[in-house]
Amino acid sequence: MFCCIQKVMRKKPAGAGDYKEYEVSSMKITFQDGRSKTIYSYYPTCESGRFERPHREAYKITVHESRRENGKVVKKQCVIATIGYYSFADGFALYDYIDSGIQRAAAVFNVDYETLYNLVESKIKPLADGIVKEFHKTKEYKARRQREKLEKSHRKAKKRFGEMYGVDPDEYDACYDIFGVLREEDYLNEIIRQYERRQAHRSYQQYSRDYGGSSGGYSAAAASNHTEAEKIILRQFYKTLAKAYHPDLNPGKSTTEAMALLNRLKENWGL
Repeated sequence: MFCCIQKVMRKKPAGAGDYKEYEVSSMKITFQDGRSKTIYSYYPTCESGRFERPHREAYKITVHESRRENGKVVKKQCVIATIGYYSFADGFALYDYIDSGIQRAAAVFNVDYETLYNLVESKIKPLADGIVKEFHKTKEYKARRQREKLEKSHRKAKKRFGEMYGVDPDEYDACYDIFGVLREEDYLNEIIRQYERRQAHRSYQQYSRDYGGSSGGYSAAAASNHTEAEKIILRQFYKTLAKAYHPDLNPGKSTTEAMALLNRLKENWGL
């Protein structure tokens, strides 16, 4: 028993490839209470066109058996599948293409499924590897890889944003685009203010647990220690340090703890 792969040419070319360019797009969402926010996404630029896919090759996969019965040569064959060039190039799942054909062939040749599958897979692998290697040299693949790297970086930024402010990571897309460009400063500031209020509330609760908490609260006691003139100076301190340590202004650096400390100081100063 052996597996045979025959190259055939399709009459029509393969469908168009990926879009050549992608761009930032936006969509405004309005809530029932009248609030709204804009979500930034990354979509194909239709005007740029799509990559051509000139290869018409397809590969017909068959399994054959030849044996003698009563002095005569008996031959059997079974078609497994026909797979196009770009199915290999796009990193196809072999099982999805050959499963039903392997099942048919297993019945025809009276052999177990796994043995037949391994036979076909070992025959296809060198062909698939060669096509993939060839496709990786194309402009389409290189453009795809650039986009995949950008999307991976975007996913990481969203995760960090969610962890930093204790919000749904998708809120990142209401502030920044996929390139990390700040698009909605007001919305970001609102997220930061909500985060600071939550942090202040947690600090107050922690103080109350640690020290019994008077009715006036820690912040009120701290605020009473400073005059209005001193508070003006302290606000300037806070703004200067916030610019120096805010996580959004320090990409690649871990400033979350420093910013959290600064927010506690702000609370203690009664600002």
